[in-house]
Amino acid sequence: MPMETSPAQPLRRPSLICYIFLVILTLIFMAAVGFLITWLETKPKKLRYTVENASVQNFNLTNDNHMSATFQFTIQSHNPNHRISVYYSSVEIFVKFKDQTLAFDTVEPFHQPRMNVKQIDETLIAENVAVSKSNGKDLRSQNSLGKIEFEVFVKARVRFKVGIWKSSHRTAKIKCSHVTVSLSQPNKSQNSSCDADI
Repeated sequence: MPMETSPAQPLRRPSLICYIFLVILTLIFMAAVGFLITWLETKPKKLRYTVENASVQNFNLTNDNHMSATFQFTIQSHNPNHRISVYYSSVEIFVKFKDQTLAFDTVEPFHQPRMNVKQIDETLIAENVAVSKSNGKDLRSQNSLGKIEFEVFVKARVRFKVGIWKSSHRTAKIKCSHVTVSLSQPNKSQNSSCDADI
């Protein structure tokens, strides 16, 4: 009895979806390689920030814990990178005491070139700000010692530029703790380094 042979199955051609998948995978791989090469070439360094020349003037704290004062200081932003510049699209600056906001201001957008130190001179005014009972007690205690210790907090939207490439926006959170100012000697203060999370 002759053996029956099954008809030959037609060869399956790769579908359009497979081609699209391969193209996308290739593009992702090329982008990753490009990013790695850029990173190796630029060797990015962390941005550094400090608060300098701080002073507190016209300090007043009422019996019902309402505080007024004028805070003056300079924020120094140091970009140590040889190939990366930074665009600050928006900048918000807060003066805080134990996480309670005392004063607030905004800064005009600016561009910081490579290997550059930018100084931002700020004057923030707290006018009749209600503080908590515990913070009022601590402020009185510090005032009796002739000094005030506060915190400067900066929130900014930034972009990085390498050559013609610009990154997407990122949120930078910069915390400058233990800014200590002498009330009896307004021009005497300790510089404070900052922690930056970008």
